Amino acid sequence: MAEVVIKNSIEQFNKQQWNNCFDNILEDYDYLLATEKAGIKGFEFFYIAIVENNTILAAAHAFITKYDISATTSGVIKSITNVITKIFPNFLKLTCAAIGSIETERNYLGFLPGLSDEEKKKLLIQILDSFENFGKNNGAKLFGMRDIPESEKNLWSEIMESLQYKKMNSLPTAILEINFKSFDEYFNSLSYKTRKDMRRKMKVRNFIKVTKIKNLESFKDIMNLYFQTKDRSELEFAELTEDFFKGVSQYLKDRAVYSIYSVNDHIIGFDLSLINKEILIDKFIFLKEGEGKKYNLYFNSWFDNVKYCIENKIKIYQAGQSEYKEKLKLGCKLLNNYLYFRHDNYLIDKILRLISPLLEVKVHRV
Repeated sequence: MAEVVIKNSIEQFNKQQWNNCFDNILEDYDYLLATEKAGIKGFEFFYIAIVENNTILAAAHAFITKYDISATTSGVIKSITNVITKIFPNFLKLTCAAIGSIETERNYLGFLPGLSDEEKKKLLIQILDSFENFGKNNGAKLFGMRDIPESEKNLWSEIMESLQYKKMNSLPTAILEINFKSFDEYFNSLSYKTRKDMRRKMKVRNFIKVTKIKNLESFKDIMNLYFQTKDRSELEFAELTEDFFKGVSQYLKDRAVYSIYSVNDHIIGFDLSLINKEILIDKFIFLKEGEGKKYNLYFNSWFDNVKYCIENKIKIYQAGQSEYKEKLKLGCKLLNNYLYFRHDNYLIDKILRLISPLLEVKVHRV
């Protein structure tokens, strides 16, 4: 008979069985372990599995945090939430339990291969029931599912509606399909206006030295650039630690690659990518203030990654959840993600539903 198992560490599950349920995706057991071990403040991680005859049938990763709504807003909405916070300091700070990860872009539920759609839905209902009970027992009032891919909507939509969860648009994921035999073929696929702009930006490429490293010995420079980049960002959810980056290198080994960008032996940028034979996930890019812009490092690092994909016959470049305007120019398409939420308090739930359109980040796709 199947039973639901909830653990506070992914290490308490069999690694091979866990990864088998997730079709060996890049942000797998090892990546979740690196996140868990990173000592990221304010987050309690937990893992849910349905087990039968010592075999994992379904699995999900989740967390509990004190969620500050104002921390994930920007622009005019940020100003409004700041005013609310001054008048009611704790109104926008809610103890939240969420299925998903703070450091993965798309939230896939894991299932043993071969299960039917109906079997998956039954298992999902069991996972959600246990997830909510665990969250309530640990003080959560707000429940959510982060970044559910549109490709999974047939699994989630009907169940979420029956459980009275509100659906919101989340940040889409930008991907570039690499169907090019050479970099020139890719470059020529861009619009005339974009090519003209990029040629100007690429004039400084000869000044930039690119070094790819799989095992960094020192993380001092990367952390300095991380905090510079973080301080320039309006959106903030979790503050990464040095142990996170060390853990990614330690647990993912050859699947984690750091690109170091320097000019005259002076480091001006880092890019962390996760790589296998099928996909390159561009996880983080950190740029030195001033010099990153001077050397058009965002674009030159982009072209470096595209070249790497072409040379290594990698078919998908997953480019993240930001800078959509530029990524669309560079040939990306956007894959929709959704967020579901529900608050236990009827009044607060109604208020959150009313203001939810204001909290959605608007993405212009053309």
